[in-house]
Amino acid sequence: MAIQSNNKSAKTTKAPTPAAQPVPAAVKASPAKEPAKAKAPYEPTQEEIQTRAFQLYLSEGRKEGNDLEYWLRAEKELRR
Repeated sequence: MAIQSNNKSAKTTKAPTPAAQPVPAAVKASPAKEPAKAKAPYEPTQEEIQTRAFQLYLSEGRKEGNDLEYWLRAEKELRR
């Protein structure tokens, strides 16, 4: 007794590949992207810190004895 197979060899057809599109000139001429570099934190100069600390001193009513606090706040503000 012969076994019949209903499995007909199916024809597989590939989808047609689209024609190559021309690459725009802007894409061709774009330079290669470099990996992002980590920026070093900004280091303010002593003169910048001094000026900002003095501004803080004036804005808070010329309170004496807080010079270190003003200096540290000025440094922190300028580094942002």
